[in-house]
Amino acid sequence: MNTIIIASISSGSIALLLSVLLIISSRFFHTEVDEKVEKIMAVLPLANCGACGKPGCAQLASAIVKGEASVDACTVGGTDVTNAIADIIGIEAPEAKEKTRAFIFCHGFYNISFSHKMYFGVNKCSAAHLIGGNKDCSYGCLGFMDCKASCQFNAIVEGEGGIPDIVEDKCTSCGACVKACPRKLIEIHPVSQKFHIYCNSHDKGPLAKKQCQKACIACGICVKKSGGAIKMHDFLAEIDYSNYSLNEENSTGCPSGALTGEDINVVK
Repeated sequence: MNTIIIASISSGSIALLLSVLLIISSRFFHTEVDEKVEKIMAVLPLANCGACGKPGCAQLASAIVKGEASVDACTVGGTDVTNAIADIIGIEAPEAKEKTRAFIFCHGFYNISFSHKMYFGVNKCSAAHLIGGNKDCSYGCLGFMDCKASCQFNAIVEGEGGIPDIVEDKCTSCGACVKACPRKLIEIHPVSQKFHIYCNSHDKGPLAKKQCQKACIACGICVKKSGGAIKMHDFLAEIDYSNYSLNEENSTGCPSGALTGEDINVVK
């Protein structure tokens, strides 16, 4: 009986001691949450996509309150969220940013690119890329839709030609698809930029042409015509996006059609 009484007292004492320690530690380590942070969290979309450069929405909210991030840092939320955050912070909302979206720079549809290869393996671009893929062109889209799987906004769908399509109205420019593509074919650009080079092949012209009918053949016509807006690098024409100046006059006449102002790989 004494043993039971002693054990009960000991257990009760330990429980009491732990309770006291928990109360003390909770008060000691308690961190006040800024009211503005909580209000910003309430208006953020809570997608935690990382497009703002922060690990998640909570970190962005804290950074905005501290002045370490701009009130329009959330591309997913758009203008409405920006205005709401500016109101919480007590500043005037900045001018709305230009609409951007993801672009998939590849023309490699079934009837345009050629394939004399057979791929047997995991149906993922990341896996197929490691062993050369399923097409003659070792730079083009593999078509296993890793980008589609990465998009939490359903802004990427499988196109009829084996290349994914971007749904412009749903694209938030979060950049998840950019990271998911092992061949670096996806980039984020303003929708106002109409002319792009839908090819990423660095093979010499004759070889590139054998692999894809729309491949850049490094002829240099666009370089001469664009007035410096396009440069040739390693057998591939590349647009200077830091000073974009392509238009109908200086961007037409590409013999292969790699440079075009058509809406490629997009659903309007």
